[in-house]
Amino acid sequence: MVRLLMKISSLWKLINLKLMNRRRGLLLRGLLCWAIGCVVLFNDEVNSYDTRLQIRGDQAISSQIVLITLHPADVTGFYQLRSRSFGPLREITDITDSFYWDHRLWSELIGKILAENPQKVGVTLFFSDSLGPLNLPHEEQKILRDPRVVWSASSATNDRTHYPLLSNDLHSNVGSNELLRDEDGVIRRFVPSRGDIPHLVEKLTGLKPNSMPTRFINYRGANARFTEYSVRDILDQRISAHAFSNKIVLIGAESMSSSQYLTPLGPSQRHYVLAQVVDNALEHRWIRRANNLVYMVGLFFLMLLSVSIMTQYPQSIALVFMLWLATLTAAVSAWVFDLYDIWIPAVSPAMQLAATWVVFIGYQANKIERRNWQLQQEQQYLQELEQLKNNFVSLISHDLKTPIAKIQAVVDRLISKNSSPEFQIDLKSLMMSSEELNRYIQSILKVLRVESRDFRLNKEVGDINDAIVDAINQLSPLAFEKQIHVEQSLEPMFSIEVDFTLIREVLVNLIENAIKYTPAGGLIKITSKEINDQVFVEISDTGDGISPEEVSKVWRKFVRGKDQDLKTKGTGLGLYLVKYFIELHGGSVSLESELKKGTKVSFTLPIETLEGKSQTNETEGESYATTTLSPDR
Repeated sequence: MVRLLMKISSLWKLINLKLMNRRRGLLLRGLLCWAIGCVVLFNDEVNSYDTRLQIRGDQAISSQIVLITLHPADVTGFYQLRSRSFGPLREITDITDSFYWDHRLWSELIGKILAENPQKVGVTLFFSDSLGPLNLPHEEQKILRDPRVVWSASSATNDRTHYPLLSNDLHSNVGSNELLRDEDGVIRRFVPSRGDIPHLVEKLTGLKPNSMPTRFINYRGANARFTEYSVRDILDQRISAHAFSNKIVLIGAESMSSSQYLTPLGPSQRHYVLAQVVDNALEHRWIRRANNLVYMVGLFFLMLLSVSIMTQYPQSIALVFMLWLATLTAAVSAWVFDLYDIWIPAVSPAMQLAATWVVFIGYQANKIERRNWQLQQEQQYLQELEQLKNNFVSLISHDLKTPIAKIQAVVDRLISKNSSPEFQIDLKSLMMSSEELNRYIQSILKVLRVESRDFRLNKEVGDINDAIVDAINQLSPLAFEKQIHVEQSLEPMFSIEVDFTLIREVLVNLIENAIKYTPAGGLIKITSKEINDQVFVEISDTGDGISPEEVSKVWRKFVRGKDQDLKTKGTGLGLYLVKYFIELHGGSVSLESELKKGTKVSFTLPIETLEGKSQTNETEGESYATTTLSPDR
């Protein structure tokens, strides 16, 4: 039993090895396309992220966030001396956060905000302790160091935290305002603070410090505006009552272009970016994305599907499927991103599908070229085989004609010398059999000749009625023997240009069939007339007819009626040659038959003028090859 299992296992491994060798090229191409998709997945994530946010449009924002923006002109009214030292504001190229510090301004501003009972107040500006000693009245210190107010701290290049001027002894009112920039300077991700103090966003939203991983920021749109007020609106009390009640207030300042923060939607101010992050944290709508391994697995299955399409369908159909797959993937990705904030790759599947199309178009082209070469080889072999077959049949047929001729000569001599009635009957039977065998050989030779590649028509001008009369005269002894009356209805016609050797063969075959399958004393009617520049010839008989299921088969080679083998002898080549010869002239044949009532066989031939014959001869010239066939006799 163990040996049997080992043999089965070895056989299975051998079969798998053969299949793998056969599919190795296909598998390697598929893996190449998958690798291209994975490379795009790892390297095109940034561009895909920016593009999706730009084409998505504006989204809903949290109503719990209020922004307050300081302008340089708001500060100059509180300290005229500083404004003179800075000169005209329009000539200032950049303004640091320290420019906006004035304890009277901030005391009044924050005092009015706190009076509205906000949830949190976040100051996104960093006021360093280098501004000087903080000698403030008790009331101002109480306002500025209120537990609801969070002041921004900054981190130096050595990751050392720089605390703000208004930080308390425990640094509980401090949060980092750092924003991570990518290599191109664009802010796409929020990284919680990993230092001694939590991030400003964590302090404002109540998140547990260091509890949140790095997240992609779900920007809500270029025109998605939070509720915003200016400092003058607040100081002059031009805002509605309870505007800050239970709200998160972010205070920032207008920056010059050199200090603006770059986002996927364009330049922005620091407090605008932090407001987007706070919105994401409050509403839990960070952009979610799975591990790259999950997307790689998805790309792998997409590769299997696309390779299956490319190898099983024609190129045009495969192209439609591939375009449909790319469109469907992009549509699903955009739909899921807009509704559920889930990031699904769209560029990498499209690039992988494009790579699959290009790679497997070459594979299919190589495959088609290899098949064409194989077909050419097979065609060449078949041609050689057909030629060998034809040569063999032709040689055998010719070799058989000589002994048959000798048999017929001996039989003729014996018939003339022997007068015994019984012996005469046997000799005549032998003569008839030899003639029948000769006709079979002649039929086979005709088929070989007409199917040869150099077969050409030898057209000449004449009257088809003469050909009909000659065929009737040739077969009149056979009709007389069966006492069959042959009726002629031939309309006078102009000359027709055909190969009369072949047309006589057609007529002889049709009339002979009519005589052969018509019982003694029957009637055969032959009609000829001209219809629409065509010659129409019809031969009808009063024989047994042909069953409907056999009518479509009688034009094939070596096909005879199933009941005729016992009644008459034949090769089954007569009607095949008739159809071949007529269609060679550009005509058509038809057959109508009804059991016990007879059969009608008709054909049409196009009428060609003498000018057409002249043009044909001039075109073909001396290289015009002909093949002449003699009718059976």
